[in-house]
Amino acid sequence: MHRLATLALAAGLLLTAVAAAPPTMPGGGQGQPEPGGPPNPGITPMPAGGPGQGSQPSNTPSPNPQMLAQAKSWFAQLQAGKIDRSQLAPGMASSLSDEQVANVSGQIKSLGTPVTFEQQQTMTQNGVNYAVYLLTFGDSKKLDFIFAVDGQGKVAGLRLQPAP
Repeated sequence: MHRLATLALAAGLLLTAVAAAPPTMPGGGQGQPEPGGPPNPGITPMPAGGPGQGSQPSNTPSPNPQMLAQAKSWFAQLQAGKIDRSQLAPGMASSLSDEQVANVSGQIKSLGTPVTFEQQQTMTQNGVNYAVYLLTFGDSKKLDFIFAVDGQGKVAGLRLQPAP
């Protein structure tokens, strides 16, 4: 668990430019810790004016195969420390430094390939699609991976945090 807390702290440093995940989704809010809880880390630029106002996530989503494939690809890119910047939405591209990617890569590379990559929730607001994926690794460690894609198919938000 200590390693996941370290991961959470490192991931929290990755991006700080924009609001965090939708408040109605796990780890939502403005990138601040929940009272009495662990830090609310983020690799997370989410679009300005993004989710939160009256949005309701779907708790029993049908996985979108294209978005799932894109999320898996992006998690692998983050682990490798090499991302395709042409796939990033403008706000994300300007907020995500190579140093930040390298820091997060160093923390998650040792976890290996996820054994499971399960969609837990979905939400769409202001033309941005959000999904929360539960990643389980061979050593039973678990992470929530919040992944957001804008209307043009560009990555608009990324967030890794320890799963409850």
